[in-house]
Amino acid sequence: MISDTSWFLLVLLSAAIHPFRDLALKGTGNPLASYFGYTAVWVGLGLLQSLLMGHSLALPVDVWWLLLVTVSGLILYYFGTLEALKRGDLSVYYPIIRSSPVVVLVFGWIAMSQAFNLMVTMGIGLVFVGTLLLQKPKHGLLSDPRSLLLALLAMLGSAAYTLSDAGAMRSVSPSVYLFYTYILVGTGLGLMLFWQHRGQANLPKKMLEGWTLHPLRTLFAGAMAYSSYMLILIAFQNGADAAAVSAVRQASIPLTVILGAVLLQETSMVRRLKWASLIAIGIALIAYFDGQSA
Repeated sequence: MISDTSWFLLVLLSAAIHPFRDLALKGTGNPLASYFGYTAVWVGLGLLQSLLMGHSLALPVDVWWLLLVTVSGLILYYFGTLEALKRGDLSVYYPIIRSSPVVVLVFGWIAMSQAFNLMVTMGIGLVFVGTLLLQKPKHGLLSDPRSLLLALLAMLGSAAYTLSDAGAMRSVSPSVYLFYTYILVGTGLGLMLFWQHRGQANLPKKMLEGWTLHPLRTLFAGAMAYSSYMLILIAFQNGADAAAVSAVRQASIPLTVILGAVLLQETSMVRRLKWASLIAIGIALIAYFDGQSA
């Protein structure tokens, strides 16, 4: 069993790595093609790691349904994220998408009869309120309902794959799981890309645009995302709680706000950093007191 400090550091490192994926893909012109391209990086890395570590590529039968939940959640997450990338600032859409700890904890309370103490509940509230205020545009929260809906769909997808990942890591190697996951995710993104450019004469070029136009970005984004995800799965494999892991991962939100403002010249850094700090306080409460929940 992994120690409390060890799992926390693994997840914190994962959270620090993760935003660099979106930074690498921001402004690529066709983010879907870039995402499709980097799924090949994941499949290659998963296969290479599995072979080097001597893991069998056989997947237990009882893991397949969890794999399908993970794949569905990831595709929903990518779709919502991609559309949000087109419509708004990185530091606006990212916080609400990454608010899955609220869903994970509520699911644990309703479906799994888990109890949470007062401090955990307060932490959930701070994360939720901070997220809403952080992404609130000048003309009100509902000024762009399509963007809000896409962000919420991505959030639900993130919660779904978090829960299924935690269950799957009880009986399968992380690299083998990622290998199969991203074969299926890549297939799904490829179909989305095909549908997006159906009927166009340059369809093959569009399908491979992530590699032909942005090969280094695609490699970098794929490697960063794979590393981030692998750290999470290792934490799950060693017994870390899904709700606690999901909460600590949200440390990526304040970092994304800072990176978006500094590197991408996005606006309202002071206001966003203020609400990101509220999220950070909520994360700290959840991470610390979740292990003490009844």
